[in-house]
Amino acid sequence: MYYKKTVKDVFEEFSTNEYGLSNEEAKNRLQSYGSNIIIEKEAISVWKIVINQFKSPLIYILVIAAVFTTLIEHYIDTGVILAAVLLNTIIGFFQEYKAEKAMQAIKKLAAPKATVIREGKEDRINSEDIVPGDIVILSAGNKIPADIRLIRESELNVDESTLTGESMPVDKNTEVISQENVPIADRKNMAFMGTIATHGSGRGVVVRTGEKTQLGKISQQIKTTEKERTPLQKRLADFSRKIGMLSIGLSLFVFIVGIIKGLAVTQMAVFAISMAVAVIPEGLPVVVTITMAIGLNRMAKKNAIIRQLIAVETLGGCNYICSDKTGTITENKMTVIKAYIKGKNFEFKGIGYKPEGEILLDSEKIQKDDNLYKLLLSGLLCNDSNLYEENGVWNVDGDPTEGALIVSAAKYGIDVNEEEYKYKRVDELPFSSKKQYMVTMHQIDDKYTIFVKGSPEKILGFSGNEDNRELNIQSIKMAEAGLRVLGFGMKQLNATSSENINLEKEATEGLDFLGFQGIIDPPKESAIEAIKGTKEAGIKTVMITGDHKETATVIAKRIGIFGIDSIAVTGQELDSKGENFLKDNVEKISVYARVSPRHKLEIVEALQDKGNVVAVTGDGVNDAPALKKANIGVSMGKGGTDVAKEASDMILKDDNYASIFEAVKVGRIIFDNIQKVVFFLLGTAVGEALIIISSLFIGLPLPFLATQILWINLVTNGLQDVALAYEPGEEDIAKRPPRDPKERIISSFLLKRLIIVGVVVTIGTLFLFWYKLSQGHTLTYARTTAFNTIVFYQFFHTLNSRSFEKSVFKMSPFANPFLYVSLILSLIAQISVLTFAPLQYIFGTTELDAETWIQTIFMSLTIIVAMEIDKLFRKRPTMVEKS
Repeated sequence: MYYKKTVKDVFEEFSTNEYGLSNEEAKNRLQSYGSNIIIEKEAISVWKIVINQFKSPLIYILVIAAVFTTLIEHYIDTGVILAAVLLNTIIGFFQEYKAEKAMQAIKKLAAPKATVIREGKEDRINSEDIVPGDIVILSAGNKIPADIRLIRESELNVDESTLTGESMPVDKNTEVISQENVPIADRKNMAFMGTIATHGSGRGVVVRTGEKTQLGKISQQIKTTEKERTPLQKRLADFSRKIGMLSIGLSLFVFIVGIIKGLAVTQMAVFAISMAVAVIPEGLPVVVTITMAIGLNRMAKKNAIIRQLIAVETLGGCNYICSDKTGTITENKMTVIKAYIKGKNFEFKGIGYKPEGEILLDSEKIQKDDNLYKLLLSGLLCNDSNLYEENGVWNVDGDPTEGALIVSAAKYGIDVNEEEYKYKRVDELPFSSKKQYMVTMHQIDDKYTIFVKGSPEKILGFSGNEDNRELNIQSIKMAEAGLRVLGFGMKQLNATSSENINLEKEATEGLDFLGFQGIIDPPKESAIEAIKGTKEAGIKTVMITGDHKETATVIAKRIGIFGIDSIAVTGQELDSKGENFLKDNVEKISVYARVSPRHKLEIVEALQDKGNVVAVTGDGVNDAPALKKANIGVSMGKGGTDVAKEASDMILKDDNYASIFEAVKVGRIIFDNIQKVVFFLLGTAVGEALIIISSLFIGLPLPFLATQILWINLVTNGLQDVALAYEPGEEDIAKRPPRDPKERIISSFLLKRLIIVGVVVTIGTLFLFWYKLSQGHTLTYARTTAFNTIVFYQFFHTLNSRSFEKSVFKMSPFANPFLYVSLILSLIAQISVLTFAPLQYIFGTTELDAETWIQTIFMSLTIIVAMEIDKLFRKRPTMVEKS
C-alpha cells in the first residue's frame, strides 16, 4: 500500500529519485515489467456466434426431422423445415452479434503521451513506455498515465469521478496515510491511471503500470466477470428443453404404437416427423425476438436505449435497483437551500443553476435583509466561477459549489455584473485544501474590503466571536442534514494602498462573521415519484455512491429508500466486518458509501445469490464490472464514460432514475406479451399433437401433412403472434409484485387452460375430418378441411390470447389495430394456399365448397365460447408460481 509509505521509502523500493531513471534503466524495466497498456479481451468470433444459434433443443429436432424427410424422399417437407431453421438462425445471429467493446473503451482512457524526468531532464514519451520508478510531471488538463505516489504538489486537484464515482475533484497532497484499508477515493497522496488533473501541478513516482494499476484491475474484473443469464434466457432454455423432450417422446410413442398396430415403417416415420413438427413452436424464437424489439422501441420513447435485446424483458422481472446517487437520483447541480445569519434560518426555493426562486424566512417571502445581503455578496465576490445560459439551460463554468453561491446571490436580486464592477478585485488567496479557505480583496473608491469563505471552523476561528459555541452547533446541525456548509466573513481595511497589505494575516484576524450557507445536490422530483412507484411495484432501491455516508443517508431518507430498519455502510466497514456480514445483511442495507469497484461487484453477487434480479446503474469506469455482472446494467447517456456504456445493457438518455421505472413497466408488458404469444402458439401445438395421437388410436389417416403443420406454425400463426407482441399491457402492470425469477413461462394455470384449448380443437377438427371422409370425400379434401379448421381455431384463439382475464367482448378492438390487420393478411394467405395451384402442390391442399367453409368457421367459434366460460369461473393467480 504505497499511500502508507513515505516518499523516501518509495524511492528506495524502486531505486529512483527526483532526477528520474536513466534511459538504460528505463529500457531494462520496460522489458521486465512490460508495456504500460491495458490488454484487450479477445474479440468474439463470428463463426462462434453462428454456431451458437444451433445450440437449442428445438433446432436439433428440426434438423433431425429435415434429415429423416430427406431419407424418405419427402423433399418439399425438407425444404420447408430447413427454411424455418435458417430464418431462426439469421435472426438469432443479428441479435447476438454485438461486439464486446468495454475493453477497447478502457484502453482509450490511457494517456497517449506523458512528461517524465529521465537523466535529470524533462522528456515527452509515449505513455506505454512508462515504467515503475519513473518520475511523472503533472499539470492541469493532463490525463494520469499510471498509478503514481505523489512526491510534490501545488494546489493539485484530480477528477477521479470515472474511477471512484466521487462527483467533486479531489484535493491531493503528499502526506503519509497511516490507516488500513483506505478507500481509493480517500488516498489523497495517490493519482490513478485514467483520471484527470483539473487544477494545479505536481510530480510523482510511478508505482504501478498497465494491468497492475487500479484501472487495469477493473479491466481484469470485466474480462473475468461472466454475464449473468437473464431470467427469460433461463426460462426459455428450460422451456425449449422440455418441449424438445416432449417432442421426441411423443414422436417415439407414435412411431412405436403404429408399428405395433402393423402400419408401414415409412408411414409411421411421416407420422413421427409430423408429431415432432407439430409440438415444436417453430415461430417462438422469432416472435420472442420481435416482441423484445417492439419493447426496445417503446423503451426508447421513455429515454431508455437498449443495447442487449434480451435485456428488454429482464427489467420487467427486476426486484432490486442498485442506483448511483449523483446525477441519477440527484440533480448533479449544487444548490444553496439554507442560510443562517444571527439566529435567522433562511430557506431558498428553486433547484439548479437557474437564477430564479424565492427566499423565505419563517415561510414568508423576504423583501430585504441587510445581513443576508452581506452574506450572499461575500459568496458572490469570493468566487472564481461564472454562471452562463446556453440554449435556454443555465450552467456553471468552474466549481459547482461556487456556481451555487452565484445563484443564491442572484435569487436575492444582486446583479452579478454590477457588483463585480463596483467591487474591483485587486488581490486573492486561492482556496487550498490545507488552509481550507479562500480570500479575495476588493477596492471600492479608495477603500479596501476582504471577503473570506471556507470551512465553518476556520471562519469562526478567524472571527473570534463570543457565541462561537452556538454557531458551531448550528453548523453541525446543517451538516447532519446532509448540507455542505460554508462559512463567510468580511473585513474593512483602513489602508489606502494594497501594496503593503498582508492578505493572509488580515483575513485570519478580527474577521466579521457573516453567516453560513448550506449547499446540497438535491434529489430530482421525478426520482422521488419514481421511487414511490417502484415501492408499489415491489422493487427495492439501494443507493451505491462514492459520496460520504452521512450525505448519502440524508438523501436516501429524503427520497424514501432509507427506513427505520435500514442499514448504511461504507466500503471500509464491509472490509472490516468480513464477507459473511454482506451475505447476511445484503437485503437490509439501503446505502453503500465510499465503495470500490470490488465492493460493487460483491454487492451485486450477494443480491443475486439470494435469488434477486438486479439492475445496476453507473457512469464511471469503476461501475463497469458491476454493470456487466448485473442482470441488467444501466449506464448514463449524458455523463457516462464509454467503458460504462459498453459494459451496460441499457443507456439512459436523460440520466434519470424515473426512466428506469418507466422501462421496468415496459419490461413487464413484454413478459406478459411473451406469455400471451406462447399460450397462443402452444394452443395450436397441443391441438395438433392430440389430433395426430387420436387419429392414430381411432384408426384414421394422418389429418395433416408436415408441410401443412409448418404452414400453420410459421405463416398463419406467424402474423397473429407478432400482432400479440403489440398489446399495450394490462391496467395493473405497475402495481403487481415482481415475478419470481423461477416463474415458469407456462404456469399450472396456463397449462390447464392449454389442455382445454387442445381438447376443444381436437374434438372439432377430428369430427370434421371424420365427417368429410364418411361423406365419401377424398383424403386430400378431408385433410384440407381439417387444415382449414385448425387455422380458423387459431384465428379466434388470437382474440382469447389478448388477455388472460378480460373477456374478448370487453377489450377495445382499437387498442391493437395491427392484430386485425394480421388476421386479414392471414385470411388472404389461407385462401391462397387452398386455391393457388403451386401452393396446393407444395402443401397438399384443394379447394373447399361453401358448405365446408361455413362448417369450418362455426366449429372454430367454439374456442371463444370455451375460453369465455373458463375466464368467468377461473381467475389467474396473483402470486407467482415457482417451478
